[in-house]
Amino acid sequence: MTDGPDQQAQGRSRLAPPGAHRRLAGAAPATSCGGADLVGKKWSEEMRAPLLSDRHREVRLLRVGQPRTMDLREDRLNVILDSAGQVIEITCG
Repeated sequence: MTDGPDQQAQGRSRLAPPGAHRRLAGAAPATSCGGADLVGKKWSEEMRAPLLSDRHREVRLLRVGQPRTMDLREDRLNVILDSAGQVIEITCG
């Protein structure tokens, strides 16, 4: 045994690594919301209209790390963009 710090514990952090994101509480993944085909593409405003429907009346754009409200709205899609403007996830809520 050594008196030094645990070598495995070094370098571990409770914070998400850069570029990682957390799913909104209660938000469902894109497979149940629609729009999964947009993941990996660069966002453009032309993508918004096809996402709107009777079920989804609002499309909210969010950047990774951006502060956001945590209210769950069944009629809203959340489009999460990375720093380059690429869609990394779409969730309901």
